[in-house]
Amino acid sequence: MARFIFYDDKIVNILLKEEKPSGGAAVQAYGWIQGLLASTQDVYLLTTPNSENNFKEECLNIKILPDYEPSKGIRWVRWVYYRIPHIYKALRQVKPDYVYKGIPSWHSSILAIICHSLNIKFIQRVSNDFLIDDRFFTKYSRTHRLLQDIGFRLSSCILCQNEYQFRIIKRKFPRKTVYKISNPIVLNNSHTINDTKYDSYISWLGLFQYQKNLKLLYDIASKLGNHTFLIAGKEASQVDNETMEYLEKLKELPNVKFIGFLPRHEVLPFLSRSKFLLNTSHYEGFSNTFLEAMATGTPILTTEQVNPDSIISDHDLGIVYKDALHLSRQIEAIPRPVYEALSKKVTDYVNQNHDHRLLTNSLLDILKTV
Repeated sequence: MARFIFYDDKIVNILLKEEKPSGGAAVQAYGWIQGLLASTQDVYLLTTPNSENNFKEECLNIKILPDYEPSKGIRWVRWVYYRIPHIYKALRQVKPDYVYKGIPSWHSSILAIICHSLNIKFIQRVSNDFLIDDRFFTKYSRTHRLLQDIGFRLSSCILCQNEYQFRIIKRKFPRKTVYKISNPIVLNNSHTINDTKYDSYISWLGLFQYQKNLKLLYDIASKLGNHTFLIAGKEASQVDNETMEYLEKLKELPNVKFIGFLPRHEVLPFLSRSKFLLNTSHYEGFSNTFLEAMATGTPILTTEQVNPDSIISDHDLGIVYKDALHLSRQIEAIPRPVYEALSKKVTDYVNQNHDHRLLTNSLLDILKTV
């Protein structure tokens, strides 16, 4: 039995009975965690301390380690005299076999250095395409990239979500152990395909931020006026002007309804009742909402930019569209029998390729080589 520590301050939001917004990397990590627990591994979560944690029953076997208090100390200086010593002490006490970090960042360098000094294997997951290509610099500095790269260089293993990420990481860090492994999902077979999906709404799910491209969402909803759109989500902590502009415009459309943030237990029922899941993002790594939708028999509508390893087009899991007009024509050309066959196909695909237990076994096999 191996001992794993997951380092993330958002995963805990999924464990709570009263869930809070988490993000795709946390949802993905939760799949690994449940897979590891199912295979009798020892799992810890190093996360922001919270005295009011009230966890779901299926999460009680996850051991919580309190991370540093984020507001304690003097800005920047506190990293040296408080935060780094705190992380070091926590890892030294537990002495895990592996530390998993789901999002590359400048913090990765600190965690990797600590793991290296304690002879702990550091696993860095690549969570989004833009974090490793030139789009990175639209949001972060070159110093940030330099520190992030130190984390990659000191890692024991780098896990990529898709072929695009794998090629970039392998080219940049040719001596590192790099693997491509798909995102896991905890499948729930209770959400079966129903006869009402064909006449139902188009769902959209995510945080309201630039990455999710609400401008395209508005264009599509405007042109598909005979379809109802249900939008689940909430504003990100920092929202750009374009997002706010089109968020207000979407609220004025008669065929668009906002239903707010959905806790995890409401996501699958929401998707199971929809005809399609619409993705409008500028970029993703491998969207967990794709897997959640497919698990409920809901095909995907996505752009050519968000079609990881071409799985949507190659495996006929939905529609890959060029623009709003192209999507409108494609949707109207799908009769009920074709749609019902498509719905079954996406369910079969996700069960065969993304079950959290199967992928966790693959992950454990990978780690034996590290």
